[in-house]
Amino acid sequence: MPIKLNPLLTILLFVSLISWQSVKAAVIDDLYEAKIAVDNQSQQTQNSAFSLAFRQVLIKVRGNNDLLTDQKIKSAVVNATRFVRSYSYDKQGAQLFLVISFDPQRVENIIRSAGFPVWDKRRPDSIIWLAIKPSVDSARQIVMPTEFSELYQQLNKRAAQRGIILMVPLWDLADIQSLGVYDIWGGFSTQISQASYRYAVPSVLSARIYLTDSQFSDDAVISSGRNVEISSLWTADWTMIEGGSLLAGQVQGDNPLIIAENLVNALADQLSLKYAIDFSQIERTDNKIQVVVNNIDTLTYYIQALNALENLSVVNHATLVMQQGPRATFELDLLGDVDDLSNALSLDNKIRPVVDDFGQPVAGLEFFWVK
Repeated sequence: MPIKLNPLLTILLFVSLISWQSVKAAVIDDLYEAKIAVDNQSQQTQNSAFSLAFRQVLIKVRGNNDLLTDQKIKSAVVNATRFVRSYSYDKQGAQLFLVISFDPQRVENIIRSAGFPVWDKRRPDSIIWLAIKPSVDSARQIVMPTEFSELYQQLNKRAAQRGIILMVPLWDLADIQSLGVYDIWGGFSTQISQASYRYAVPSVLSARIYLTDSQFSDDAVISSGRNVEISSLWTADWTMIEGGSLLAGQVQGDNPLIIAENLVNALADQLSLKYAIDFSQIERTDNKIQVVVNNIDTLTYYIQALNALENLSVVNHATLVMQQGPRATFELDLLGDVDDLSNALSLDNKIRPVVDDFGQPVAGLEFFWVK
């Protein structure tokens, strides 16, 4: 379970700066699709692939695998065929794949009816910084993509399965000069934040990966009267900087590839906690607020701004209530609260907050349209 740490002043400064610059966020278009390797095209194989694919899609759309223990979700997985919109076979080399697309509305309905939030398609990009100690006697080193390509392939594969975008540092001269292996190993947030700023991502994950031995004691070996195999376990201590919070946790696995999967799982879980909106917990009375968007001086920009606001997952409906020159006031019927709206707007590159001379947002919900 992650531990919430007290953010340092430098981290707050980083978050403040990164929040209001043009952060990177992606629209994930394949949330409702999955690609499953199969041995043949039999009905039994197809049904099994449907269930496996549906589990993957449910986790992507929910943002967490906790829903898989719910009885209603379990029943839906068994009957995954009724959620399928289309499917096709794709052969790549000697491997046959079943590509499955599920009906978005039915998927969201089953998740919400089971009492779980749904995570919107627009999701923040994240960057990951890794250091590793491959053996007890080896030196610590930075996990470079050129030297650990298989590990990065696993990171990207798992990120795709969880519906998030994972950026890999360039590790060019600028990165090498700003961040060393001991900065990552020690989880030094100031240095990690400064190195991450150039990538304009709202979420940063760093981790140190190392090998530990799970050994029986000498007394246990002697008393057993037989040889006891020594097993090894990989561990990763991670630190995450996101939205003004500094979190820390630990994952373990039998090998570095499993560590890679578990790190992405931890990252996706934390992001979904912030950005997935639980509509069942929202009181629908008096959930209307007004926001001001400046720099709206043509009909084209008005239409674009209105569409941008209505496309936010937290907004049920947007209406123009006043226009004074280039200053437009919109009334928003929210499906969430103001914090949910702020989180959603932080991922939008066109509607940015109005800031003062020190780069801090001015009081009230006032924004400007980026042309």
